Amino acid sequence: MTKLTAGALLCAAVTTLSGCGIFGKDGYFRDRGDDYQLADSLPPLQVPEGVSVKQQEELYEVPQVSAEVDRGEFVVPRPQALSVNVGLDRVKIQKLGNRRWVLVNQPPDEVWPQLHYFLRTTGLQLALSDAGAGTMETTWLTFGDSPETKDKYRLQVESGVQPDTTEIHVRHLAVPLDAQVGGAVNWPAQSSSPEREGWMIDEMSGALAAESSGAAASLVAQAIGGGKVKVQVMEPAGKEPFIALGLSMSRAWATVSHALNTGAYRLHKEDADIRVFYVTYDPERELAEDEEGGWFSSWGSGKGEDKLAQSADAYSLQQVLANIDTSANVEPALFANMQGLGGAPNSNIPGYLVVLRGVDDAIEVRIRNTRGLPLSRAKTSELLMAIRQNLI
Repeated sequence: MTKLTAGALLCAAVTTLSGCGIFGKDGYFRDRGDDYQLADSLPPLQVPEGVSVKQQEELYEVPQVSAEVDRGEFVVPRPQALSVNVGLDRVKIQKLGNRRWVLVNQPPDEVWPQLHYFLRTTGLQLALSDAGAGTMETTWLTFGDSPETKDKYRLQVESGVQPDTTEIHVRHLAVPLDAQVGGAVNWPAQSSSPEREGWMIDEMSGALAAESSGAAASLVAQAIGGGKVKVQVMEPAGKEPFIALGLSMSRAWATVSHALNTGAYRLHKEDADIRVFYVTYDPERELAEDEEGGWFSSWGSGKGEDKLAQSADAYSLQQVLANIDTSANVEPALFANMQGLGGAPNSNIPGYLVVLRGVDDAIEVRIRNTRGLPLSRAKTSELLMAIRQNLI
């Protein structure tokens, strides 16, 4: 009885003290997760005269920041949703316009020996195998239904957009049977025969899908791509973050469009001529997709209802562009030389504008609010990472 009474008194005391400044932001038991932002640099250690000093160097060098950094509240990033890239086949055939390629959910150094095995078992001999360039070329061959021509294939192996993935691009060339060939081949921009290209893609993807072990890896193939990264989220000091894409503009537009209609994003309007998307973002959409058809999907505001998306659908892209604040001097000037900018009062339009700028192999993806103004650094990084993880 005494122990029970003491425990009850202790609980009552803790409950009373919790309202007296013991807990909370300024209390004794406060959250110290952001204290590192207030840390200062200490001067180097001074040793007495006459004592030899061993030369030392900084193990963890802290970069110099030119501008004052906004010390906002630290927000623990959300883990990647389980729905992202779950259930994807190990081998897929991707298509963009009239271009097709094979996507393998394995790194290039594991795919490279599998391609060699596929070519050997198919009876195709290699005239060239350059792991550094990621290029394989077959010898000249003749198809039974086309005896008047001789044919050749090139397989271009590249790192994929997502980590530890591989893209295999196929090019087919056909020339007259009596054509003189030798030395380097002048490969056309497109295959001579889309049907022959499609045959190789189908056969190759089927063979790679059947080879599921993926245990072997090629040491020489580790240099494929020369370390080039196709997608990076850049966070330069003192400037707004952006995504750098080492893709052609057509490929970049297509893959960003896909990412902006996946997961927490919804794509409402787009204009390929000015390279602008109008989107909304709501992390709860990922939860709704994970539980689609479950008990939670019909609980609350109603199954399938997305009030944010419905609100955004009511605006045209012209209305959103007219809402941009043209008086703000923001660099880079993403909306320079566009028609129909500004002129409308701030309408509190929901969502964001995603803008692509640059040239092939040097595309930048930036995100702004519907007034055309930059977001906080933390919010920008969150939104860009959500795009990056759904690129294809």
